[in-house]
Amino acid sequence: MPSNRLAEVLDAPPNKRPAILEGQWLDTGATAAFAALNPVSVLEGSGDALAELPRWICWHADQFCTGAAVGYLSYELARFFETLPLTASTSLPDLSFAYYPRFEKLPHLEPEPADAELSSPPEIRSNFDERSYAETVETIRDFIAAGDIYQANLTCQFSARLAGVSPERIYSRLSRLEPSFGAFLKGPQRTIISNSPERFFRVMGDRILASPIKGTIARPPDPAFDAQCVSALLSSGKDLAENVMIVDLLRNDLGRICRYETIGTRMFEVRTLPHLFHLVSHIEGTLRAGTGLVDILRALFPCGSITGAPKIRAMEILAEVEKVPRGVSMGAIGIIKGQPGTAGCEMDFNVAIRTMTIEEDVATLNVGGGIVFDSRAETEREEMMLKARPLLEALGASTAFEPQMLQACALER
Repeated sequence: MPSNRLAEVLDAPPNKRPAILEGQWLDTGATAAFAALNPVSVLEGSGDALAELPRWICWHADQFCTGAAVGYLSYELARFFETLPLTASTSLPDLSFAYYPRFEKLPHLEPEPADAELSSPPEIRSNFDERSYAETVETIRDFIAAGDIYQANLTCQFSARLAGVSPERIYSRLSRLEPSFGAFLKGPQRTIISNSPERFFRVMGDRILASPIKGTIARPPDPAFDAQCVSALLSSGKDLAENVMIVDLLRNDLGRICRYETIGTRMFEVRTLPHLFHLVSHIEGTLRAGTGLVDILRALFPCGSITGAPKIRAMEILAEVEKVPRGVSMGAIGIIKGQPGTAGCEMDFNVAIRTMTIEEDVATLNVGGGIVFDSRAETEREEMMLKARPLLEALGASTAFEPQMLQACALER
């Protein structure tokens, strides 16, 4: 296959709805990507679309045995599973899936050389400035002290009007970071770009695997200090406690759809990224007979690693303090092959962290981290900016970008 084929798909016009999944999707390995054009059908909407999704996939899977459905679930879709004070964006469907009759497996996109910074970098806006972020961390700590929650994953929403940088160029820039679950979904109304390192869940037949991330430390420029940083992460009481809390939450969620005696865990794997290290744990089980796609989503969505614990109360508090819809950020992007509920079905969904939605030349993304009682606002903000920096630089922000910029341009709250 020509090595430039993936670039051809990337540059296809929006009406062809190009879709690229790059990294470890369906456990193919980081050197491969799935790519497709021209879906035969698109399903998007809210609760009615969610109810129709399994039948829609099954019908197309019967017609196109080599095809797959690819799309997203917005964070606000959770209000159809639980009574939650979530208000969706008026311009964004809660879910959107396209069915492609054929996917190509292609060599991954070769990273482009670093290009020059823009002469007029975009203004980065946010729903928090430094002071309001610190106040919100303290508010969450108060809820923890009162016994409402153990942890909440507070996110900061950034937005920027693109300054001459195309979505395709943004995705190419981010490919340098070698995302485990990268995605590029372009359509007539919007483009979604994901640089996620986190798997939400993977289904093969009757087995399901969830792999939450909790725990982060910066990676030094000199690899000689990698081992020292990994050791610091593995000995961090705060990071280990956060990880254990989320594993307990996911194990409980999986217990709603799995035979409980089959659920097992593998703890504290270190995931290495170019600019940081993460702690990843794995929870796996056997689905109960008759468990369908909506059953899985009702039990698991959204992923506990981007909500907190207990999940429902944490989501209520986050809706109160964040005040803006998260959208695709903190939702999920996924691929479904075969008929859900059958032995031959495969599904793989990421947690849509490090993910932006581009509409009308404006990019919006949420970046966050887990707040526990031991959290300090300055440290949490530094971790958040560590995660956000590559995304903001891909939008054209200066490599000298400083979070203090946000003090002058916070969105109305």
